[in-house]
Formats: sequence, structure tokens, C-alpha cells
Amino acid sequence: MLSNIEQAVLDLLHTKQTITVPNVFSAYMRIAGHDIGDTEKAVVTFERALDKHAVRADVVQSPMIAKLRNQYWYTKLGGREDGDGECHMCEHCGGMRLKDKRHRHPPTAGPPAEDTRPLKTKP
Repeated sequence: MLSNIEQAVLDLLHTKQTITVPNVFSAYMRIAGHDIGDTEKAVVTFERALDKHAVRADVVQSPMIAKLRNQYWYTKLGGREDGDGECHMCEHCGGMRLKDKRHRHPPTAGPPAEDTRPLKTKP
């Protein structure tokens, strides 16, 4: 059985549409039955679907989804707009990071992460 993201890509292929982040996002939201009106929730749901997708040899769309995932995160993390670069999963936190760059996470709408570095005190 195909996942919703796989079905979204397959639908775009059948209708001869380009496999781009906006096109797959729209098709995914329609297939998954999510409300695009709640933008933040829609984006988080789409990101989770991209991140959950495992590359499977038995699914034609797998390489396309893997490339789409890389383009999406590369651009979101501050790479060039064309998304031509590589991202890797952080081995410490599981978040995505740009290859050969300092560790960066995408901006979130929530409160900033708590700084856990020890405080420097004056002698």
C-alpha cells in the first residue's frame, strides 16, 4: 500500500505535472484530507510525511521523494533557492542539517529553545 506522499507523487506523474515541493504539498494535503487553512499544521504534517518516508526499492516514487525531501530541507535551512545541495540527518538530535555547514535547524513558530550552556560567572 502506498503512503499519502507516495500517492501524491504518483497522482502528479499521472497528470504530467512537475514534481516540485508546492505541487507535491498541494496533492499531499488533498490526498491526506488535511485542511490547508491551518498553514502551520499543514507544513508540519508535510514535513513529517517527508521525514517518515523510507526509500523503498519496490516503489517507483521513492527516489523522487528522497530528492524532494533533500530540496525542501536544503532550501528551508538556508541553502540556495534552487535547492541544489545536500542535507543530512543530525546524528545527535535527528534534525536535518546542511552538508559541510554548521548545525542549523529550521525556524519554528514556537518559543526559542532553552539555552543549556553553563552560565559564565565572574571570578
